[in-house]
Amino acid sequence: MTDWDQRTLCPDGACVGVIGPDGTCKVCGRVAPNWGEERKRGLIEEPSDEEDEELEDDEESTDEEQAEGEESPEWEDRKLCPDGSCVGVIGPNGTCNVCGRSAA
Repeated sequence: MTDWDQRTLCPDGACVGVIGPDGTCKVCGRVAPNWGEERKRGLIEEPSDEEDEELEDDEESTDEEQAEGEESPEWEDRKLCPDGSCVGVIGPNGTCNVCGRSAA
């Protein structure tokens, strides 16, 4: 895959990589679907109905579990990082687990 027109983007929507000649992404290492057969190369794999039904069943059971029990006390007691551009949470040591800023 040396030609610019023949490149295939990584199937992972969050990745910016390109599929290499071995059929894997050069950035994240994800394997390209349908790489084995040349006729299917670059086609999007259709999810089967069985997988969709399994996912729906899992979502319903998770919703029921949350409705029955209250949220964990850790979730309610957490403190967000005071830095507005950070997504971290203040840990037990009093600093943000992402940027290291103190809670004070």
